[in-house]
Amino acid sequence: MKAAKDFWAFLTKPDVYWRLFALLLAIVLWLLAAGDGSLGEEERTVTLQVQTLNLPGELVLVEPPEPVDVRIRGLSPLLNQGASSIVASINLSGAKAGTETYNVEVTGPLGIEIVRVSPSWVSVYTEEVQEAVFPVTLVILGVEQGRQVSGLEPDPAVVTLRGAESMLREVDHVIAYADLGDGIGPDSLVPVRALDDEGRGLYSLEIDPPRITMRLKRDESTQTREE
Repeated sequence: MKAAKDFWAFLTKPDVYWRLFALLLAIVLWLLAAGDGSLGEEERTVTLQVQTLNLPGELVLVEPPEPVDVRIRGLSPLLNQGASSIVASINLSGAKAGTETYNVEVTGPLGIEIVRVSPSWVSVYTEEVQEAVFPVTLVILGVEQGRQVSGLEPDPAVVTLRGAESMLREVDHVIAYADLGDGIGPDSLVPVRALDDEGRGLYSLEIDPPRITMRLKRDESTQTREE
């Protein structure tokens, strides 16, 4: 017990206390510095997709901006936690149809310095929104062998597509899938898709309405053929 008291008395001496404090502080600073002599401060490069803000309603983005490399600086813990909160964007509020170049604005959380943005200017290509009306072709799936389906009426029979003129020119046909195996029946809603001449979906186009009502009438008088 006396030894413990003597040791505590030694530790609480003013000169010893401050020496221990200085030693602990030196260890902490050394750990933060991680060997680079900058108190844990470092630089990193992150690649960001550029967000497009305030695009006028009469325009559609055809070619989005390329990603940018952003050089950031800060303490390691701040970079580890805050790098995902850094945002690169361009303001398209005054955009006109065609190719235009915009300055990239980068924002980040407090404690992270934006050192460099490369490239600092990016180009985008926009077109005016156009409309076109297309008839709907019905594609029926899930029909049992030997059974026929008749009396198919899409409602409505045509849909309106909206989007860039260059994309509208790619449309070859518009289809509505009805899978009888999924329990599709009279008055069921089925999705509409716009396809190019190779059957690829043109998903950047807006379809109005996106679903149509299928009036399916199964011909019960049709007999199943015996093979």
